Amino acid sequence: MITAPEHGRWFVDSASTVDTPPTITVRDRGGAVLVELEQADITPLLAAGWTPPERVRTLAADGVTEIYGVLYKPHGFDAAQRYPVIDHPYPGPQIHRVAASFDPGAYGYDAEAVAALGFAVLAVDGRGTPGRDKAFHDHAHRNMGSAGALEDHVAALRQLAQARPWLDLDRVGIFGVSGGGFTTARALLAFPDFYKVGVAEAGNHDNRHYHALWAESYDGPFDPDAGARLSNTELAGNLVGKLLLVHGDMDDNVTPHLTMRLVDALIAANKDFDLLIVPGVEHSFLGRSGYVARRRWDYLVRHLMHREPPAGYRLADVPLSLELLEALFS
Repeated sequence: MITAPEHGRWFVDSASTVDTPPTITVRDRGGAVLVELEQADITPLLAAGWTPPERVRTLAADGVTEIYGVLYKPHGFDAAQRYPVIDHPYPGPQIHRVAASFDPGAYGYDAEAVAALGFAVLAVDGRGTPGRDKAFHDHAHRNMGSAGALEDHVAALRQLAQARPWLDLDRVGIFGVSGGGFTTARALLAFPDFYKVGVAEAGNHDNRHYHALWAESYDGPFDPDAGARLSNTELAGNLVGKLLLVHGDMDDNVTPHLTMRLVDALIAANKDFDLLIVPGVEHSFLGRSGYVARRRWDYLVRHLMHREPPAGYRLADVPLSLELLEALFS
């Protein structure tokens, strides 16, 4: 990020990567460093056991298009072991899931927390996300049922596991919120042989009944003959794995009936699933976020690690911040 005065003779540059902490410098118009103002000290972070995620590049499911992401290794990583894998998506098509900076953003904090539990975690931007050429973004057009090109996520994990045998693709889970909640349920329903466990939070599971300002902006005018491709309810009979659905009963963005529509379809299909309705909270679970995080972690640990989490621990709620609101409501 750069900040420049009106005269333009120099500018302040704040730069970082996923594995390089921020450095703030003053540079001339040619980019040469005039003075270094500040450099972040991550010594306490490293002392706590943190390691930077690995930047990864794979091919999409088409075998041609390059896609990019970050892979978080579990804390205490040992290449001789095999680790369950978590896909942590946001499907776009309006924002990226993967931040290029050292600060991973609100979504990245959740991914790092799960890596600290002992999971390998992948975040990847499949076809249809913004910021690249038009053909790449156009993959989302009238294709929102692909949930951010989930087929690209599957392809990426399979490619990564070829060179990283410590990724256990027999134990693949997924979790996400909002559009990521839709993607989580979609993963278990569209790829039941690959995704085994999912925690879907505040998901817009039936986009035929979600805000037209979002769904129709990318999928085009509603087509009743093709609208089923926008809904997870149509695939409810495919559920094989373990699925936890979570929703706040005061959610006025993705209203609770969008989860209940999927609940109704799963019941009609005679499928077992888990449901948590959180009273008094809206889309971001503010005020109960610590409880929701604990339930998410416990579900993944129980069903992917096959271990019983410690009893009685409590997490503090995440404080309200502008960054969090922007991430959750963008």
